[in-house]
Amino acid sequence: MCHKQICQRIAVCFTAFMLCAFSAQAALISLAPNNSNESVSLADLISGEVEGVSVGDKTFDEFFYSSIGDMPEAEDVEVFGFMDEVGNFGVSFHGSFIDLPGDGPSDALLRFTVEVSSEEAERGFRISDAHLFGGGIGVDEDDEDSVFIIDESFQQNDATMSVFATTLGGPLETKLSDRVDFKKIYTRLRVTKDIFARASDESNLPARTTVIDQSFSQVIIPEPATLGLVAFALLGIAVGQREF
Repeated sequence: MCHKQICQRIAVCFTAFMLCAFSAQAALISLAPNNSNESVSLADLISGEVEGVSVGDKTFDEFFYSSIGDMPEAEDVEVFGFMDEVGNFGVSFHGSFIDLPGDGPSDALLRFTVEVSSEEAERGFRISDAHLFGGGIGVDEDDEDSVFIIDESFQQNDATMSVFATTLGGPLETKLSDRVDFKKIYTRLRVTKDIFARASDESNLPARTTVIDQSFSQVIIPEPATLGLVAFALLGIAVGQREF
């Protein structure tokens, strides 16, 4: 074998090795939906080192994040698998989402896509509603000009959610959870969160949260044959009632 052929074989083997290594790095990671210690860095999800995460009957990918002020960098945010109290699967973001007193407000933008797993999609399941939870949301109760709020929207529709703690214009008001029922159902949904915080110069505490939980419910679409049987049964009931 000549030197040129040896070099060509080495190049082919090296290319194959790199492709395999990249594929292994970019694979979906399965996170246990039981609030365990398994997690992945948000920075790895954004960079593509990890393609996305699967949690129960859903997958999450196409992550994007940007921050200003005192909000954490992507490498300081961990993503966990999450299951809410009624059994809906989702993701939980852990980090120091914060604004310190003075120096103006802080803000973070977080985007990702949620999709019904391929197995569940084939069975007819679709995303029907979303749930948002804020853990540790707070501001200085004695301050009259502080706020922490998470606003959430969805690319495919005009539904919105929000959780917050605020002393703007009066005593402390809080809303730590929210949900929305979609007018349509989806196999894939694009989510946007805006995380805004402002602790006034007079505040003795930061405006903050440390946990943002997100879950989604699913419903099943009956097959056409099943719908036909239901319609036939209803027709039979209606005819029977008339004859009676």
